[in-house]
Amino acid sequence: MAALLTLLTMLTAGAARAEGRVFMAGEAEPFAPEEALLHVYICPLLGADAMVLIQGEQVMLVDMGKDHQADEIMAVLDSLGVEHINVAFNTHPHDDHVGALPELLKRYSFGFFVTGFPEDLKRGKSVIQRETMAALAAAGVKVIRMDNGDGLYLGEAEARVIRLNEGSLVNPRSCMLLVRYGECRLLLAADVTAEAQRELALTQEDLRADILKYPHHGLGRLAKEFLAAVSPEYAVFTHGSKNTKAAQGQLKASGVDFGFATWGVIHLSTNGQYWLVEQELTPAGKRYQRELGR
Repeated sequence: MAALLTLLTMLTAGAARAEGRVFMAGEAEPFAPEEALLHVYICPLLGADAMVLIQGEQVMLVDMGKDHQADEIMAVLDSLGVEHINVAFNTHPHDDHVGALPELLKRYSFGFFVTGFPEDLKRGKSVIQRETMAALAAAGVKVIRMDNGDGLYLGEAEARVIRLNEGSLVNPRSCMLLVRYGECRLLLAADVTAEAQRELALTQEDLRADILKYPHHGLGRLAKEFLAAVSPEYAVFTHGSKNTKAAQGQLKASGVDFGFATWGVIHLSTNGQYWLVEQELTPAGKRYQRELGR
């Protein structure tokens, strides 16, 4: 499948890395045409999550943004030529992570939908699990429940659920997804809170990841234990540069580069040995970059 983006401008918080697994486009050799790759596209949503993962002919959609962001998600899917989504994985049933699903169900066919929460979860602040289940039932999409330690395959890529099973609040029990392809690892950290991060760092055997989708859009600092356990080289914010200053400062102090998906779709690709990071800035993204002097 043809790549979505042509590199115009690369965003990075620090100097180019001379070693490691994560490289900005141009810092490492481009992948050979015959190499089998895992592609990850982080949609340019403000304060919401939607990530498209493609390996071979298999497509996974992780989270589905807010209800009014369906067009932005569909623009990415359509540009990739996606017509069928094999797996729709929802980290937790808040309306900024699954709100656009009803509109997406009208455009694309779905294999199955994954949730870590009961189908009859009571409606609370921003919780729309019952509405989501109703939309899936109307579309005839199968629902699968997964929990901590469960996993699935996307072509040759493996994805494993990591989450806390106890508690009454939704965000701390978000289902993180650790994606592995060869030696490369990506952690999609949902909206796990700092307290949950600490517990996960203490109870999970291996959280290491080359790239981190920053939890809760980057609206707070990471628990130091969690940051140490993950030890990312690169992080992605699904929010803007003005809303994430504390998180940016922590990452800079730790030597972790980062980018803002709100500035334009971020494309991560890997052959299982190293990652390449590309981003084509939107006009707004270019303006924000100039404001930050980057």
